[in-house]
Amino acid sequence: MDTGYKYKIFPNIMARCISKFSVMFIILCTFGFFFLDFYGKSKCLNSCTTEQVPAKQLIVSNSKVEVTRDENNNLIEELEKKKELERKKELERKNELERKNELERKMAIVRAEAERLVKLHQRRGVQSRWRLNNKYGVWNEHMSSKDILPRLQEVKMSYQSMNKYKVKFQGKLGQLFTPQELLCALKMKVNMNTLVSADLPLNASSWSKYLPINTLQEEVKSLGKCAVVSSAGSIKYSKLGQEIDAHDAILRFNAAPTIGYQADVGTKTTFRLLNSQLVSRPELKFLEDPLYKEGTLLMWDPAQYEADLDQWHRNPDYMFFERYSEYRRKNPDQMFYVLNPKAAWQLWDIIQQNSPEDIHLGPPSSGFLGILLMMDLCDQVDVYEFLPSRRQTDFCHYYEMYQDRACTLGAYHPLMYEKNLVKKLNLGDDNNIYHFGKVTMPGLRGLQC
Repeated sequence: MDTGYKYKIFPNIMARCISKFSVMFIILCTFGFFFLDFYGKSKCLNSCTTEQVPAKQLIVSNSKVEVTRDENNNLIEELEKKKELERKKELERKNELERKNELERKMAIVRAEAERLVKLHQRRGVQSRWRLNNKYGVWNEHMSSKDILPRLQEVKMSYQSMNKYKVKFQGKLGQLFTPQELLCALKMKVNMNTLVSADLPLNASSWSKYLPINTLQEEVKSLGKCAVVSSAGSIKYSKLGQEIDAHDAILRFNAAPTIGYQADVGTKTTFRLLNSQLVSRPELKFLEDPLYKEGTLLMWDPAQYEADLDQWHRNPDYMFFERYSEYRRKNPDQMFYVLNPKAAWQLWDIIQQNSPEDIHLGPPSSGFLGILLMMDLCDQVDVYEFLPSRRQTDFCHYYEMYQDRACTLGAYHPLMYEKNLVKKLNLGDDNNIYHFGKVTMPGLRGLQC
């Protein structure tokens, strides 16, 4: 081979090799620098000091830390508040449970005492604990607060302190009227007339337009011999039904039924006197119950002690107006009267004047209002079991199993003092009270004062 040819080829080969190595070197250097830069940044992210972080980035980071710290503090405060609220609720639940347990304990004691007394009465045949003043052991007309149970004394004191009706009696206690003086006071000072639309303010027209045109007294004129039938439990097993039905007119109260009790209470109902609570509360079914579509209905609602009719209309004891209107729309032929609310306190004043001590600061009972209403309409009124007979019991109603001595002696109403007054006016004898629970009262229309 020609050596000259070798030396001609070698420079070309060397040039090509150098060219290839240069390219590879450049590529390797590029990757090397890139790798070193990436490694340096990664290392800085993990371990570089605050001096290596830009100032703007550091401020943002600190702000985030502060926000997170504030959020944590707020969250801790909210959790503490929730825990405190839960602790208070738990404490309230415990206190409420303790109150309920204490109330149940007291009620159990009262029930046990009531059951013991009922059994005692049944064994001995004596069914009253009040002081007796005659051989029959009937109601003593001089009963006072010292003759009632301590529990009822406490209830009376509680109502006295509340004075819901803002009573401000200005008269004299313990006047002790004679029966004639008492009857004249009832006739002259208590307005038992029912309301008509003209008696009420114009803003009452939405319901007063449903009132009867005439008062009950104008419609009835006068009745002969009438009966007032108490709802007391002591009338049960009396067998007085036939005697009661023999009267010209009969008054019953609230939800007292005749069906199922005809032998004891009779079958006839001429008038039914209702309290406004029964009319107002939907759960008592006043609009639906057929019991309230029999006879002539009357209702009473107490005002404040010194309120006039306009003030009473703005602040009744129970908001009965709408349900009264609805009843009259549904039953246009059913007569439904409303007593003058002032009558209750006019009657209360007379009871207080005739009593030697402060009586309850609640209005008179439906029972006593009903007695006076019938005395205003009738020539003579026989009242059954308002004063308890030998069958006296703590059962409040002959149609229910609920027991409470307050239903005889009073807690909200001045019932004991009402009974004292009725005993004083009785034309009958103690024998009738003892055997039949019967009191005979004179009518007021023919009374000369």
